[in-house]
Amino acid sequence: MIPEGLQYASISSIVSKIKHLGLNTIRLTWAVEMVDDILDGGHDVDIKTSFINVLGVSNGTSIYNAVMKNNPTFAPNIRRLEVFDAIAEECAKQSVYVHLDNHVSKAGWCCDKNDGNAWFGFKYFDVIKWKRALGYMANHGKSWRALRSMSLRNELRSTGSWLFNGQYVDWSNWYGNMTAGAGAIYTANSDILIFFSGLSYDSQLRPLFTDGVLGEDIVFDVSKFKYADKVVLEVHDYDMDSNCTTKENLLTSNSFGTLNATGLGNRKVFPLVMSEWGFAQSVAQYQAPYASCLREFLPEQKVGWMTWVLSGSYYVRQGVPDADEPWGLLDHEWKDWRCPECIAKGLQPMIAATLNSTT
Repeated sequence: MIPEGLQYASISSIVSKIKHLGLNTIRLTWAVEMVDDILDGGHDVDIKTSFINVLGVSNGTSIYNAVMKNNPTFAPNIRRLEVFDAIAEECAKQSVYVHLDNHVSKAGWCCDKNDGNAWFGFKYFDVIKWKRALGYMANHGKSWRALRSMSLRNELRSTGSWLFNGQYVDWSNWYGNMTAGAGAIYTANSDILIFFSGLSYDSQLRPLFTDGVLGEDIVFDVSKFKYADKVVLEVHDYDMDSNCTTKENLLTSNSFGTLNATGLGNRKVFPLVMSEWGFAQSVAQYQAPYASCLREFLPEQKVGWMTWVLSGSYYVRQGVPDADEPWGLLDHEWKDWRCPECIAKGLQPMIAATLNSTT
């Protein structure tokens, strides 16, 4: 529940690397569990205690000391949410926007259909606490000069209509819960954009912009809500098997069709952001059809996008301390680019093309 990489680098140096690429936004993930600790436990946990609880006394203390050495402005008893505050402030100093992403309820690696975080009412996904946490973070973020948007939930799973704990995994329950969550954000902070993710690991949005029936007499009509002008749709894409033509057709049908009010039965135009796409950082992967297609397609669509992932490594991942992230733009020690050619010949030209397409 502590933003990654600080045992290897300072906040300012990490944000500087983002800025150097030409990127203008970070997707800052957080867990409902952190807010539960604050509200149910009476206060947040300091990062030293948090590291020790997860990594043990020896390793946890070592990581804490390294974080403090790299970030000497941190108070000795700095708490987890105060680290988020420091990141947001540094982003503001360097003119980088912050997008807050509710990634999971219980902190841990995401995402699996059976991890307890997949759907409303699942083992760890307490809907009441989720809405409470959205409001809490939206209100807390009012003091962040760089905060521009919040997501409701990362990668809701399954498009089937199967029942779990009284909740069908379907569009009807999606609608009731997501609109309520958006209301919680808007009530707490009416200035920020609200990102709506879809179903099937956020690959499916079609019913939202085609007046598809989400349930009995239910369509996604945001005009009835006070936050109507704050709605943004977000989509993820990890389909690495399709050729460019097939990929573009699928994306248009399932999500990007919302950018055009004509054709394909479309009825509504919404802003759209591809908030996740990415690949294992290697020359072969950046030259492969998946990355090559998206490098051309996304700037042509004149949309924003965020790539997974900056992190070169994690404090701990699925029980493995100091786990490497082969998809990370940064190397294990957060110093250099993992694949310099991927950056110079792939990502940076794509960034420039995207920014040029919207000016």
